[in-house]
Amino acid sequence: MKTIASIAALVALCIGLTACNTWSGVKQDAKEVGQAAGRGIEKAGEKIQDVAK
Repeated sequence: MKTIASIAALVALCIGLTACNTWSGVKQDAKEVGQAAGRGIEKAGEKIQDVAK
């Protein structure tokens, strides 16, 4: 019975560590998407200013 509990705990630990890495990857991707969107909006604003001149 201890062996099954040990295996279950090990599997849970592995899943937990995988989720942490995945979550930080998701956060990094979201940050990069936000920065790319900001650059796009900035370029669009510059184009509008150029057209308005």
